Amino acid sequence: MQLALQYAQLKTSIARAVPSSRPHMDVPVSVEEIAGYLYCSERNVKFLIRKMSEMGWIVWTPGRGRGHRSAIRFLASAEDLLLAEAKLLVEQGNLNSAMGLFQMEGLDGVVMDRFLAWLGSYFGYRGTAECGNSETLRLPMQIRVLTLDPVNVLFSRDLHFIKQAFDTLLYFNPMCGSVEPGLAHAWASNDDATEWTFYLRKRVKFHHGRELTAEDVVFTLGRLRTIGTESSPNRWLMQSVKDIRAVNRLTVRLKLHAPNYLLPHYLSSYQAAIVPADVYSAVSAADSNMLPVGTGPFRITRHDKGGVTLEAFEDYYRECAHLDRIELMYVPDDVSERRWQQLNFQMGKLNHYTRPAPAHWRRKEIMMLGSSTLVFNLRKPGPQQAAHFRQAIQLVLNRCGLIKELGLHHARPAADFLPPATPGLPPDDDQPERARALLQACGYVGEPILIICTKKNIGQVEWIQASCKAIGIPVELKVCTYEQMTNVQLLMEADVVLGGVVADDDEARCLIEMYKIGNMPTRLFATDEQRQVFDDTIAAIEADPDAERRLQRIRAMQALVSDSYAVLFLLHTTQQLVYSPHLQGITFNTIGWFDFKNIWYRTDSLEDDGALPV
Repeated sequence: MQLALQYAQLKTSIARAVPSSRPHMDVPVSVEEIAGYLYCSERNVKFLIRKMSEMGWIVWTPGRGRGHRSAIRFLASAEDLLLAEAKLLVEQGNLNSAMGLFQMEGLDGVVMDRFLAWLGSYFGYRGTAECGNSETLRLPMQIRVLTLDPVNVLFSRDLHFIKQAFDTLLYFNPMCGSVEPGLAHAWASNDDATEWTFYLRKRVKFHHGRELTAEDVVFTLGRLRTIGTESSPNRWLMQSVKDIRAVNRLTVRLKLHAPNYLLPHYLSSYQAAIVPADVYSAVSAADSNMLPVGTGPFRITRHDKGGVTLEAFEDYYRECAHLDRIELMYVPDDVSERRWQQLNFQMGKLNHYTRPAPAHWRRKEIMMLGSSTLVFNLRKPGPQQAAHFRQAIQLVLNRCGLIKELGLHHARPAADFLPPATPGLPPDDDQPERARALLQACGYVGEPILIICTKKNIGQVEWIQASCKAIGIPVELKVCTYEQMTNVQLLMEADVVLGGVVADDDEARCLIEMYKIGNMPTRLFATDEQRQVFDDTIAAIEADPDAERRLQRIRAMQALVSDSYAVLFLLHTTQQLVYSPHLQGITFNTIGWFDFKNIWYRTDSLEDDGALPV
């Protein structure tokens, strides 16, 4: 690869230095000049010239005699050589480096289009004849997986992959809204829900071959409640647990500090997924290079800077996955939105608002269970401490205008953490005069505020920035990575964070998370008094034996943050997928992904529809 890259660098550098040069034309140049173009020694240049000549890429004519320069004639297309190298890199699993080859100045921009066209044929479904008797699905992915350790999961993308590799004691069924058996085939509690007993299935195997026992459950739940700090995302799940012990090889008993009828919901959370004690007791939780070991339908055999690979686990205790292998490769962060949409179109997953899909393709859409939010830091001095200031921002968000101007066709205005069952009236949030009056009433004198967000939300923050500027509020913007958005110290620098809440299928548990996760802004930015109210309210809900009443009380907790404008709800979004009818088993979950285990490819009546499905 290095030789092809150096050839392209040399050719484009000489083209810039000698604008009159043409293909297959002798261009005067010295070894010294080439060393400068390639940032290497003259000795190395002579070696490179010999290798390029042997490859038939150049004709090199040495200068003879004093004052006579050497000449180089380029025979090969730099774009063709880089394209060949890029294909090889992709086949080795490194899409990021492959696309990086085309960032060189002076290349014909069409080469990227050629590469993406080839990539469209590389990705997608591959049958047994093409992949050595295994069915493989290859997908591009733009946002990286941060962690595959259940105890550290915070973002929905990471959670999706955790679900592929791990299982939980219990399973929450979103179709009927109830908790069902998982790794535990049965469970029971005493009368006041302060003691719970779980009975494990026999012959469940971890990916490394050992059978699941009660000791693994004791280790996992103990690890969950002790690892990290109070701001760690998932310690709260075991907050009510006083003691965990193995009664026998397949029975586990938990004793609680207080009644908790929500404990089965907490244990169905994949943040409480069961891990093998012999593997995870030997490694640090911060070991990001460790491949996960669970009992789930897929083994994760690769997780690095290039992507993630999943292979079906043949000893899975439930129905095995249909596909043998799923390969996901990361697309570089600097790929433009146009290029990403072009790649998505060739993959079959496309923005069908702007580009039509084949008429016979199928379409699925789901409203994500959550919303984007603006959360104000009430633990830091500043104008955001005044409720009137926060209300003033609420009155200039103009969510409908934001959706229209930014072309967010998949979004609708939010007034709650969760989308309503039926759309309501548009919000009355375009009142700049009233907002100015509120700012005057609270004594605001023009101090700037800092909003932190991810790259994904820059457009929305710039809209908010302009809206605030119109009423005299200067807004500074800081863009952070997803990993930085988990850093408590960094988040505490902000006056406001624009983020998102994407809940899993269990509404009750996921709404409680908003008030319990230590490094989530809703709790992180709350005052000590607010945090105590959160905890007392949740403890009372946990002690309520009536499930319907619990859910109503959980939903009502929103008033604790919305009535004071401590949290402003911005947008609900839908996730949409357009795909070939040959791809079967597609079912969306509320975090915007489809379950890999259920996907299969129908090959009995393939048609040439011009694109590959994803």
